[in-house]
Amino acid sequence: MDFTERFELYKEGGMINDEDIKDLNAVIDLFKKDYGITLEEENASMFIAHLCAAYGRLSSNEPVDEVPEEVLKELESLDTYEESRQILEKVMNATKNPLNEVEQGYALLHINNLIAQFKQSGEWHTNE
Repeated sequence: MDFTERFELYKEGGMINDEDIKDLNAVIDLFKKDYGITLEEENASMFIAHLCAAYGRLSSNEPVDEVPEEVLKELESLDTYEESRQILEKVMNATKNPLNEVEQGYALLHINNLIAQFKQSGEWHTNE
C-alpha cells in the first residue's frame, strides 16, 4: 500500500504540510527511478515515518538527540555505508527540505536498513 493515507493523517495532525508531501513523493520517485524499488508501507514505513517526523521537527525547531557515536562508527564500518551516503545525497538533492546533520544521521541508518532489506530480498537494482 502506498503512503497516501499516512501522509493525509500526518497532514491533518499538523506534522507535515503539502510541501513536505511533495518532498516525500520525490524520495519515493527517486527510489523507483534509480533502484527499481517501490517504497510502500510494507517495506519502507520506518524510513518514511522518520522523514515525516524529521520535517515536523525541523519546522517546529524541536531538538533531537544525536545518533550515538558508537552507532555511527558501526554504520561507517558497513560495506553499504558509502552507498547509503550517496543515496542520502540524492535524497537531499531531490527535496526542498534540508535535513540538518542530526536528521541526516538517522536517515543514513534507515537508508542502510533499506539497502540491506532489499539486497536480501533480491530487489535491489541500480540503474546507473
